Amino acid sequence: MALNNTKWPSDIPAPAALKTWLGKVFEAVDSKAPDSGDQLAALYAPNGVMHGMGGKAEGTKAISESRKAAWDHFESRKHEVLQVFAGKADWSDLILIGKLLAVLKNGNTVETEFIAQIQLTGDVATDPKGLLYKVWGDSAPWVKAMSG
Repeated sequence: MALNNTKWPSDIPAPAALKTWLGKVFEAVDSKAPDSGDQLAALYAPNGVMHGMGGKAEGTKAISESRKAAWDHFESRKHEVLQVFAGKADWSDLILIGKLLAVLKNGNTVETEFIAQIQLTGDVATDPKGLLYKVWGDSAPWVKAMSG
């Protein structure tokens, strides 16, 4: 699971519902299941926005459909959340550092770290919904792996 070794702040306990939400997000993006797009979209508010490697997806339909081409270049993908930082005491704004191990269809492997900003809406302690997911990472390992 993506959160097995995650380091969380000790002074602001993270709600169990947030940890469950985050685990489901990475479970959905690492899944080849035909309904993974619907699973992912269900975790977001109707006006939620995701920015990822495939570009921007805004709204339930776009987030769901963003998964259709997600596996075009990948055999497997495994995200691991290394550390989470709370920007607000209610956990509605956070930054995380993660690691991604991906095997491409051309046989090359990429292992790289990323940073993501996540904003949540609703009651984060009971039923968080994603409002924004924005990821940053070094593109050099991806360019090398995809061209080699």
